[in-house]
Amino acid sequence: MHVCRKLEIPAYELNLPVISQWSYPKLRMAPCRYEGSAYLDNLIISAHNYNSHFGNLKNLQMGDLIVFTDMDGNVFEYRVAERETLMPTAIEEMKSGDWDLTLFTCTLGGQYRVTVRCERIKE
Repeated sequence: MHVCRKLEIPAYELNLPVISQWSYPKLRMAPCRYEGSAYLDNLIISAHNYNSHFGNLKNLQMGDLIVFTDMDGNVFEYRVAERETLMPTAIEEMKSGDWDLTLFTCTLGGQYRVTVRCERIKE
């Protein structure tokens, strides 16, 4: 397992490692980078809906803070801008848009994907 990043969601006191490459087995351990990069303002992170991972994603409020730190200690801060529910097959819709950070997980039955879109806080 190659963990090179961390994700903080202060609203739920979560501080999670992020595995650099996505796979179903790795998702059982920690959130994974699905694709994109913080440096390109198109980072997508996926996690299971465990309470210890993204179980509370559906409860995030607009404006909530999300902090991503890369393996070199560079910090990227984001604010929740939008929350949507997508079909599991809506991969292109999940990846589309001009979002700096996207977080997603499945609903409890796996019928839908809770998708949270975030905008980077520019200094």
